[in-house]
Amino acid sequence: MNRGLKKLALLVCAFLLAVIVGCQSVGGLNMNDMLLKQLDVTHQEQSQLLEVELDFNEALLEAEDQELTKLVQMFQKVSLKIDHAKTDELGNAWAHGTFSFAKGDIPFTVHTDAKAIRIDIDGAKRPLVLDLKEFTGEFGLRLNLDNQQAFTQTVRDLLKSVAPYFVKGLPNPPVITVNRVNESVHGVATGLNKVHAELNGEQLGKLIPIYLDNLIADKEGLKAMLGSFLEWFEGLPAEVKQLIGLEELGDSDMLLGEISDMLHNTLVDARKELADAQKEPEWKQIFDAGIAVKVDLYVDDVLDVRKYALEANIAPSVFAEEDSPIRSIKVRVSGESWNVNGAVEVPAVKVPVNALGADDLDEMEGYQFVRLFEEDSVIYQLLKNDLQIDDQEFFISNQSWSGNFYLDNGGVQYVPLRATLRDFGIKLNVPEAPGEIRFYDRATEQQIVLRAGSDRATVNGKEIKLSQPLERSYGHTYMAADDLFKLLGAEYKVTVLFDDWKHMTVTRDL
Repeated sequence: MNRGLKKLALLVCAFLLAVIVGCQSVGGLNMNDMLLKQLDVTHQEQSQLLEVELDFNEALLEAEDQELTKLVQMFQKVSLKIDHAKTDELGNAWAHGTFSFAKGDIPFTVHTDAKAIRIDIDGAKRPLVLDLKEFTGEFGLRLNLDNQQAFTQTVRDLLKSVAPYFVKGLPNPPVITVNRVNESVHGVATGLNKVHAELNGEQLGKLIPIYLDNLIADKEGLKAMLGSFLEWFEGLPAEVKQLIGLEELGDSDMLLGEISDMLHNTLVDARKELADAQKEPEWKQIFDAGIAVKVDLYVDDVLDVRKYALEANIAPSVFAEEDSPIRSIKVRVSGESWNVNGAVEVPAVKVPVNALGADDLDEMEGYQFVRLFEEDSVIYQLLKNDLQIDDQEFFISNQSWSGNFYLDNGGVQYVPLRATLRDFGIKLNVPEAPGEIRFYDRATEQQIVLRAGSDRATVNGKEIKLSQPLERSYGHTYMAADDLFKLLGAEYKVTVLFDDWKHMTVTRDL
């Protein structure tokens, strides 16, 4: 992810945070300045913890499939702990953490620079490395590192100029206090301003229309914000404008007036729709006191957020309805930051020769992906035994133009060989003799050779006899289903849909 996108994500987070803490000055601390100050943070070190706990509707769970219930309960309480993360001023990032759930812990490391993202997962035999050129496309290819840094700086300047319009109109929550405290940040006692705020769903429902009213009332602020955006766009290099498909905007003054009026009218319409929504019974069901949020922010004297803790209990009355699958959601988030805009170094990503790429994963069958992990690892047990992603299942129709299965006069089921092997993820090899069909099944580690019109086959060099010879019909080679699926360790079942329309369900438990 480039730094411009990171800053956009940061603005979204700051906006959500602003909903909780508001932006009016409290206890001498200017909330607006504090929120906008976070846009100046370009590099730092951090630790973070996210915990999510779900309380399910047990009555509904009991009516569900037992395997599904087991899977849901496995993820009833999860956590993501980042022990140490750091970002340097070039946008390179590194983080080590652990994902935890009922089955155990899965440690991981993520490392990214301007060229690649490397992901190392505990138990994985090979790291995953994603080439960022594949994701940034032409835009990424045309911007070298120096231009990316310059562009990122312009994005940061834009956000700082447009963000005040969106945050300054936010009203403060009913409960908000600021106190001077002494807290430990990364083991160092630090004097901080503690901002404590509380908000419930009913109060949030009342603040939303107030916020829209404030945005509508500040028509000059809206116009100034749009003016800042247009000025920023005009200053972009010509090649960047071309890449995003807007080379020239025309008369900027006229455009500013038109867009400003259009957005203002959109806000007015949204306010009217909101007023109508507030009259509906669903509004009170969603925005009620069952949603409760508490947050503590620890802000230093230069307005950097150095520590935070948020706790949310989401249990609106709509969750209490009989058909609601969830009764409540509890979320806890905490973290701390140090070395803010200090000397942070993140080395370039190292790409080992055995690294997996996006193309490698795209071509893999489920069982191949599972085998990338050590059998005694938590993630292997999760993928194989719980999620069962290595198992295969597909359907064959008896009415398919690409090769259907059929029942011969002797009661033998035949399936189209090439199409069926393709569904297993098996590719045919180049034949070494006329009429020969040769393939390797990675799942069972078998080299198999068949021959058209023959009831003989070779499996890993050993000749075996089939119950039926291979048949040729309507341009396709067919093989008895019992023979093929016995070789591959699969099972099948034929189901009549209607009239003469049938389908065959093929499964293979690996």
